[in-house]
Amino acid sequence: MMDMNEKTVWFPAKRYGWGWSLPCAWQGWVVLAVWLGLLCGAALLLVPRHSALWIVSIAVLSAALFTVCLIKGEKPRWRWGNTDPSRTRSRRIAGRDTARSLPDRLAELDDLRRRELLSETKYEAMRQKIIKTFGGVGD
Repeated sequence: MMDMNEKTVWFPAKRYGWGWSLPCAWQGWVVLAVWLGLLCGAALLLVPRHSALWIVSIAVLSAALFTVCLIKGEKPRWRWGNTDPSRTRSRRIAGRDTARSLPDRLAELDDLRRRELLSETKYEAMRQKIIKTFGGVGD
């Protein structure tokens, strides 16, 4: 059961800089889609003749989205990257998650082979690549 004081986050904080990232909940996606629809609708109705009103509508719609992000997003502050140790650069090298051990990786590969999801040739190639990338079996 969810704690009553715990806030459901629709918009996670950006990893770098100030502000929010793309939504992490369906409600956030709905808010973003409605905002975009209203923005496009206002453009279709106002741009040809009422450019000043178009600029005002952009400001009002942006202020509304900003308010929703303040209420339903993580607390905004300047961020210099994720401080969660499991997600730092030292744990991720060129897109590879180094947190998993070599035996775990090989066991996962063996499981894929046992379930016949990999051919023998592909299995051997991937096994050699894993060993080469993450160290020998005796490490």
